Amino acid sequence: DGTTWRCLGGSCIAQARRCDGRRQCLDGSDEAACGADDASSAYAVAAAAASGADVAASPGAARSADAGAAAPGGADVDAEATAAGLAPRLGRSAAGAVPGGGGGCSEKGGLSYALDWKAEGATFWDDWNYLTFEPNSGAAEYLLRDEAMAKGVTTAHPSHAILRPGPKGKYLKRTSAKLETQRKWTYFLMAFKYESVPWGCGVWPALWTHSPEAAWPKGGELDIMEYANEITSRTSLHVDAVENRCELNPELLNRPGCPKMPDAEYNFTGHYDCATAYPGKLGCAPNDVRFMGTGEEMAREPSVVAAEWTADYLKIFRIPSREMPADLAADSPRPDEWDKWLMSYYPFSASERTRPGSCPNAAGILKAQKIVLSLGFCGDWASKVWENSACANKGQYWTGPWSAKGPVMGSQCVAVDPHDPQGETPAGPRDCCTRFIYDEGDEYGTEDYLAQHGFWNISWLKVYQPTGGQRLRSVSKEPNS
Repeated sequence: DGTTWRCLGGSCIAQARRCDGRRQCLDGSDEAACGADDASSAYAVAAAAASGADVAASPGAARSADAGAAAPGGADVDAEATAAGLAPRLGRSAAGAVPGGGGGCSEKGGLSYALDWKAEGATFWDDWNYLTFEPNSGAAEYLLRDEAMAKGVTTAHPSHAILRPGPKGKYLKRTSAKLETQRKWTYFLMAFKYESVPWGCGVWPALWTHSPEAAWPKGGELDIMEYANEITSRTSLHVDAVENRCELNPELLNRPGCPKMPDAEYNFTGHYDCATAYPGKLGCAPNDVRFMGTGEEMAREPSVVAAEWTADYLKIFRIPSREMPADLAADSPRPDEWDKWLMSYYPFSASERTRPGSCPNAAGILKAQKIVLSLGFCGDWASKVWENSACANKGQYWTGPWSAKGPVMGSQCVAVDPHDPQGETPAGPRDCCTRFIYDEGDEYGTEDYLAQHGFWNISWLKVYQPTGGQRLRSVSKEPNS
């Protein structure tokens, strides 16, 4: 707007810092395509990178939802983005190594693991519960199993499974699914291999865990992947402020010679307090920013995301599929050897040892967890930030997946914050995001847009058990809902 410039990842910097030779945006987009004619925003940079091509044909089409086959032209679009400095920045150099990932930067459990449970192939969805509750004032109508299968929202194939947006549902709702594993685990190593992830305007995908044993957040919640619109994905942890409180020691996450892991909450100014009580307390989110990416970036790079929870710590890894370690491929994973892919680290026991009283119940900070996969729309996040997103239709038009979507903001719709609706109805007929996702008169092309960008394409999800030392406790599956 002349004084402020929006990074591709969603944050803002002073316009004067754009193309000044010093990277200010976490994704580096402020120093990308500096010679482009229209560099008023990161989204114009993206448009310039595509050189007028239909960028929508890149990640989504390159991994077809049903076939997983490469589409013609996908590599060309990615090459253009790379040339413009917009290639995925997920923490690796060209050779694939993460600098500074030394072995002394995080605690090691000395554990190896064996496969305990998996979802894979044509039976991928068999051991999942289909949930219908939508607590986030969103535009998703979550379906039960039979209807989700009949509408093609969840499908399973010999090589992969799909979770995709369905057709319009009830008024102002689009059908989708939210699923949880029928089993729950106390301590585990989980690995999730994907070919593509949902991305784009109005989507709110998440891979996370929660506990059925206590009300939120007393049972704890781990967000492994979560993002909305063009905001970058990050991991985060949410616990109670009393019974399982934990404030991580920042010195353990910012050691000299080790990758830094700032707390991504409060726009990367968080203080590592995992206690959560919205809107004042947001939880903790130590993340190596080199591994943080938008949904579009992650869709370009098929990967494995893994989460290891022990009695002492939690770790999250992001491993490109082309770099998958042999031990994981053989179902005998040794995560102590995965330092170069470490994205997030929660040192519970070490924080308590170095700062007594900071994390007194390290081994019990979470109760037994179920794994959840969801595809939401709008609501508390994507709707709330719509006004400050490239998705907002403010009369500035260009082609591509991040161009303005839906009705004109101000005259035809508003961005509604469900926590502060200012007299508006959350997920109501004046909410811009909801109007775009529902697309009542089929005037915004939402159906085709979501078909190209809005789906999970999953190879498998596996849960592993330690083969010695600490034992994983798993609970038999509960009745399907």
